[in-house]
Formats: sequence, C-alpha cells, structure tokens
Amino acid sequence: MLLSVSPYLFRALTRLFCVTFSCRKILVFLQKTAAILAPINPELAFKLYLEIAAATDLLAYSIKPSFESSSNEFSSISYDFLTQAFLVYEDEITESSAQVRAITSIVGTLLSCRTFEKTDYEALITKTAQYSAKLLKKPDQCRMVCLCSRLFYAGGKDAANTYHNPQRVLECLQRGLKIADACSRQSSANIQLFVEILDYYVYYYEVGNPAITDKFVSGLIALVNEHLQSVGVTSSAAVAETKAHYGQIVDLIKKKKVETETAERFGLIVC
Repeated sequence: MLLSVSPYLFRALTRLFCVTFSCRKILVFLQKTAAILAPINPELAFKLYLEIAAATDLLAYSIKPSFESSSNEFSSISYDFLTQAFLVYEDEITESSAQVRAITSIVGTLLSCRTFEKTDYEALITKTAQYSAKLLKKPDQCRMVCLCSRLFYAGGKDAANTYHNPQRVLECLQRGLKIADACSRQSSANIQLFVEILDYYVYYYEVGNPAITDKFVSGLIALVNEHLQSVGVTSSAAVAETKAHYGQIVDLIKKKKVETETAERFGLIVC
C-alpha cells in the first residue's frame, strides 16, 4: 500500500506525524508544569494556561487548511487548557485586583482564539461574563461586565471568524449602567463609569451593532451631561479626568458627523 502513495504525500504525512507527536509531548510537559505551579503560584499558572491555550489555538488555525482533523484536535486541547485556567481562577484567585487582571486576560485570550466551535466559544464567554458579574467591588464589576461585551461581538467584517450576538452586548452594557448608577450615588468620581460605558456604546454604534441605536447613544450622552452638571465646578482630579475623557468622545462624534462615510449615521446622534 505504501508503494502506491505519492512520495511527496508520504513525506508530508510523515512530517505531520512527527510535528503532531512532538507538539503533543510539549503540550503534555507544559500542562504538567502548570499543574505543579498552580498550588504555589496560582496567578502565574493561570497566565501560563492562557498562553498555552492561545498558542495551541494558533497552531490549530495555522494547519487547518491542510490538516483539518489535526487542527480540530489541537483546538480541543486549547479548549481544555482554558478550562484548566478557569478552574485555577475559581479555586485559587480570590484577591479582587488579581481577579480583575485575570478576567482581562481571559477576554484578551478568547478574542485572539479563532478555531473554537460556536458551542464551545459560547460556553467560555458565558462563564467569563459570570465571573465578571460576581466581582466584589462594584466599579470593577461594572468595568468587567462591559469588557465582556466584546466577547459577544468579536471579529470584524474581514476577520476569519466572527461571533455576533448584538442583544447580549446590549444586555452587558445595560447591566453596566445599572451598576454605574449605584456607584455614582456613593461617589461623584464614579461618574467616570458612565463615560467609559459611553465609549463602548459609540464603538458598537460605529461598527454597526444593530442593537445599539442612535437613541441609546443620545440618551446616554444626556445622562452624562446631567451627572456632570450636578457635580458642578469641582477641583477633584477624578472629575476633571472624567470631563476630559467625555470631551474626547464628544469631539469624536462631532468629527464623525462631518466625515463623508459616517455623516449620515452619526448625524442622528444628539450631543
């Protein structure tokens, strides 16, 4: 049978077997290393699991055009490493700032992955959103819930893989607004949260998320104006920073109103 196989194909298959076998051995070694680190330095082990997952997904993506079955195998391995990272987060990472760093890293890793099946990706991003909603400090909770909205609208028009769930994006941002409202009652410095959420709204409006309409953006601008007026003139550095950030967003909207490609769409926003 081997004699009937093209020598070029035989060599290609042989190289694939060697590469796949070697990669498996490396991944097993890395998995064991991370498992040993987890009880000693959970945050480092967590980061290592994420880095291995991202690298394995990249490997799966790079060989997919030629070797789909091996690509699927490595994609499954990448998923397994992410689930291991999640377990470390749940069992070992308990300090608030460390949790925020961890969730931020998870979001970045998931946005970089390109080979997961839809059901696997949805399971991972839903779990990440749940972690965000359970953070102890409300400002952190607000920021991370909004950050997780990116997972529900991943990939642009020219991206190899996209996942768009416009309604879940809106749900994340509306939840963030509710948390921001509660935070702003405790401290005027937390008005910054509304401005950060406005940034998200403008971004999703610009990229064409159908759930984010001009009425939502205009309404949030009016809300921010109301909050800033209630604060009045203050020497607070935090409020000054918030006003500067807000000014930049408004300037961007005004710029989009006069640019040919975006004038019609952004002209609907009231600011």
